[in-house]
Amino acid sequence: MKNNESPQKKQGTNKPSFIPTFKKYGSILKKRAYLLSTKKTNGLTSRGNFDKKLILSLNSSKIPSLNQFKYIGQFLNRQEKKIIRFSSIIIIISLVFLGTRFYFLHIKPAPAFGGSYTENLTGAPQFINPLYSSINTVDSDIVSLVYSGLLKKDLNNQLIPDLAEKFEMNDSETEYTFYLKKEVLWHDDKVLTADDIIFTYQAITANNYKSPLKVSFEGVVIERVDDYTVKFILQEPYSAFLELLTTGILPAHIWQQIPSNATHLADLNLKPIGTGPYKFKSLTKDKNGVIHGYILEINKKYHNQKPHIKEIAFKFSPNFIEGINALNEGRVEGVDYIPKEYQDKIIAPNSYNQYYLEQPQLTALFFNQTQLGVLSDLRVRQALAYALNKEQIISGDDKNFMDVIDGPMLPIFNDYQNNEIETYQYDLAKAKQLLDNAGWLITEVRESSNQEGDENLEETSEPVIESGTWRKKGNDFLHVTITTVDQEDNTAIAERIKSFWEELNVHITIETISADLIQNEIIKPRNYQILLFGIILGADPDQYAFWHSSQIGSNGLNLANYNNKQVDELLEDGRITGDKEVRQEKYKEFQKLIAKDIPAIFLFSQKYPYLQTNRVKGFDMTSIVVPSDRFNNVTNWYIKTRRKIIW
Repeated sequence: MKNNESPQKKQGTNKPSFIPTFKKYGSILKKRAYLLSTKKTNGLTSRGNFDKKLILSLNSSKIPSLNQFKYIGQFLNRQEKKIIRFSSIIIIISLVFLGTRFYFLHIKPAPAFGGSYTENLTGAPQFINPLYSSINTVDSDIVSLVYSGLLKKDLNNQLIPDLAEKFEMNDSETEYTFYLKKEVLWHDDKVLTADDIIFTYQAITANNYKSPLKVSFEGVVIERVDDYTVKFILQEPYSAFLELLTTGILPAHIWQQIPSNATHLADLNLKPIGTGPYKFKSLTKDKNGVIHGYILEINKKYHNQKPHIKEIAFKFSPNFIEGINALNEGRVEGVDYIPKEYQDKIIAPNSYNQYYLEQPQLTALFFNQTQLGVLSDLRVRQALAYALNKEQIISGDDKNFMDVIDGPMLPIFNDYQNNEIETYQYDLAKAKQLLDNAGWLITEVRESSNQEGDENLEETSEPVIESGTWRKKGNDFLHVTITTVDQEDNTAIAERIKSFWEELNVHITIETISADLIQNEIIKPRNYQILLFGIILGADPDQYAFWHSSQIGSNGLNLANYNNKQVDELLEDGRITGDKEVRQEKYKEFQKLIAKDIPAIFLFSQKYPYLQTNRVKGFDMTSIVVPSDRFNNVTNWYIKTRRKIIW
């Protein structure tokens, strides 16, 4: 009857029908489990062990669900619980250790895009144009960032392709064929072609453009092969020719519209369009029209590795001290060049990285072969060389700025150095013996005099010999004159040299000439006996310009007026071969002859001091050829970072 139906059935409950059955037999199962657990069954006497087997037999899955794990403690004995706790601790510690180790080994900070950097340049921009920039370091700095050449230099100052995909050279080393990268874009989004290369080098060699680079390309013919191929044809081999092809390329489609005799007036000289990693953004002028700020922004379509720093800005100062003031006041974050005497004026040196970059620049005592006088005796020149302790000439902080050298080939050209030449290491006893053997004997002078007597002082050019102990041969005193630029560093070094030579009882006079007069009044007419002077060698180990006899005279750079036919031949052969081993052999023999003849005493190579905020990372240059080379790896610089997995 409906009235006798259970309430659950009447209400239409959804509980499964097997529940009453489970209740009915639940007590039986429990009783059976209890009875069985008290007996020996397959060697099991433990009630707990039998319970486990019984539960496992009722569960079709051998793997417990996540919800069942909370009851696991009811099935473990005390020993098992201890093992699990200990194992869990070990696992946690291991995971922490492995995670930490992975983080420090494989999660590294990596460069990220963004940030800006401001640097002070000493001077002012005039022509940000590759045709004219070589005469102004400020122009060269900016040109190196805005323009690209067929070739460029890497971190080790080795030439690598830039706008060129590759190049080939014929067997006689007189033809160079360059294949351009395709789809290289100018900053105005036009495509670079061979026409741009042809235009640039024709402009360099054209008289109307008046480029100082013209002399370097005399006799060079450039031909267009196709839209992306050009050929350079030389009259004779020249081993340093490729160095010239780092010159920035101009956009023909713009510059062709400007008359060649009006290029100096073009607005493009200050608002350039190139293919370099950075492009012109803006400039600011003061009320007098003088540029005091210049900003470059990243070229996002750059054909090589793109830069990380978004903007590079420049401020300009007329001298070093104003540049340091801008640094100390926080207006700039780096300075292009800081001389040694200004280093201690930096207020917060720990905020900056100070770099001392090797460069092909050396300082030497050049013996003028046409005015040698007492120096015509090789033994005298040898004695003077042995009497100099170069390590003491470079004293204190100078060692950061200079490296001692013993020959004309600098460490930056390490592959060409001859390490077997006579280096004239400091040996005062040997120096004295050489002078004794040459007949220069020590004589005491009790009163100041000259060769002709005091009454003729105004009528003779002979030096005044002060009272003291000097060397003399016959009626002649061993006297030499050192001429140098009237600058603090030069005069200090000259005084140190004088003190060393006076230990030989050699009488020394130091003559200082102002920097604005020394070229025209002293160097060009070769009006000196010994010249203490620094020279810049260039990017190639070729030293033809400094030691070949054709470079003697007012228009040359052979400061010693050195003339040696064998040296001439070695330098001529070295500059016309592209075979590195042949060049090494020629230049090592050249160094041997220079060491033998002593036309100069080589003192030190000078480094380039460059200061940059330590916010900028990635600067890893160690040597440069010209100051603008410090930007050779600018695409590796970065300020912002991100975390990156590195395997």
